[in-house]
Amino acid sequence: MKTNTLLLIIIIFVGLINSGTFAQQNSIVMLKNSLKLEKNEILQANILLGISEEYERNNELNDALDFAQQSLALSEKNDYKKGITFAYLQLSEVHGKLGNKSQQRKFKRKGNNAFEKINTTIGNDLAELNKQQLLAEEQLKKQQEAAQEELKKQQQAATEQLSKQQLLANKQHGEQQKKIQQSSQTISLLSADTTQKRGEILSSKEAIARQNFQIERLNHEKQIQALAFKNQVLIQQFLMVGLGFLVLLAVLLGRLYYNKQKSNKLLFEKNGIIAFEKNRSDTLLLNILPQDLVDELKLNGVAKARHYEQVSVLFTDFKDFTLASNQMSPQALVEEIDFCFRAFDNIIDKYEGIEKIKTIGDAYLCAAGLPTPNATHATDLTNAAIEIRDFMLALKISRDLENKPCFGIRIGVHTGSVVAGVVGMKKFAYDIWGDTVNTASRMETNSISGKINISNDTYNLIREHFSCEYRGKIEAKNKGEIDMYFVENQYEKKESHLLHS
Repeated sequence: MKTNTLLLIIIIFVGLINSGTFAQQNSIVMLKNSLKLEKNEILQANILLGISEEYERNNELNDALDFAQQSLALSEKNDYKKGITFAYLQLSEVHGKLGNKSQQRKFKRKGNNAFEKINTTIGNDLAELNKQQLLAEEQLKKQQEAAQEELKKQQQAATEQLSKQQLLANKQHGEQQKKIQQSSQTISLLSADTTQKRGEILSSKEAIARQNFQIERLNHEKQIQALAFKNQVLIQQFLMVGLGFLVLLAVLLGRLYYNKQKSNKLLFEKNGIIAFEKNRSDTLLLNILPQDLVDELKLNGVAKARHYEQVSVLFTDFKDFTLASNQMSPQALVEEIDFCFRAFDNIIDKYEGIEKIKTIGDAYLCAAGLPTPNATHATDLTNAAIEIRDFMLALKISRDLENKPCFGIRIGVHTGSVVAGVVGMKKFAYDIWGDTVNTASRMETNSISGKINISNDTYNLIREHFSCEYRGKIEAKNKGEIDMYFVENQYEKKESHLLHS
């Protein structure tokens, strides 16, 4: 009976341990269960996005895409801006792995634009997440202490109950011993009386002797049976008490284990949500800052400025901006600028070595060759400048056919050394400084609409790859006379080969 009880307890413990391990390992099932129980649609959107990311890690991209789309729909329904932003970025990642480059860029742009509207809340969210983690840890600690205190009380109660049962069994055993002694005394008295009457019953001596022998044998057997019965009763009582104690102990240990697993599960879920939010915040930071600077900010809280010996800087500016803005409503003006700048963003995204710096009114600033230096920064930036120029020329033709106002564009490029770093406390901004930036601005100022004006330093790096028109020495504000060139187009491969020959 003891063996069966112990086997039952072991089976219960093994079942609990296996179920706990399965629940920890199967995060997708856990998130789906949480989704079924959750009533808040904003939290449902977060859980749907978490399921999408788990499927993405398992390379189940169709499921990842489906859940990301569900999260986006629910976030848009509730005007949940952070959920919309993260859903855009997740859709961009999944489309990228599926090879849908146009969809990837589309959702990446949407995510970046949405992030610019909500990035002021990142610091507060991180602080709130840290607060939630501290509260969860404190709650877990209190639950563990309460569970240990409850177990201690239950163990004390079980010990007291066992002591009382042992005292009762000892008392019953003493009463039985007393009865046995009384029976023995009675038998002794009868034996003594029989001996006294032997002389009077000489003729019946043998019969009486046989009767006494039988009486003694029966009494002896009775005593043996009584003792055996008492021992059996005591053994059964001890076994019942021991079994009860083991069952009680098993229940207490099982409850403690269940409470601990429940607390660990709660903490695991909280930590999962915190890690999930932290991962999304890191992703948003990477859309603002280069990876090296993000790592440095997370490690030290600040990012040191860095000097770059040779980078290429591009400035654009809309010509006749004031005239065109007078012919357009404020909303139409902003929409036109946004349309152009989005196109510029898409163009420079094609080149891995180009980093967008900022926009200043109707001016657009980007640089190539940082934060990771490369040898093709000048040609990469010139190619991007040609694409920007051609885009604006095509747009002007389209707007003229529609009889709508349109901007002209001046583009300037210069190559030299800069200092780059992160500025600001609440809204991080990656910026560049130095005389090279000022000279690039002068190149743009001295350009004309529809042209790309470059300095002699840039020309020396790209002249074997692009056809350029020398403009001569031109006076630049605060710079004196500078050799300037108009970039026309890139040489064809055959033409470039002949130039080298």
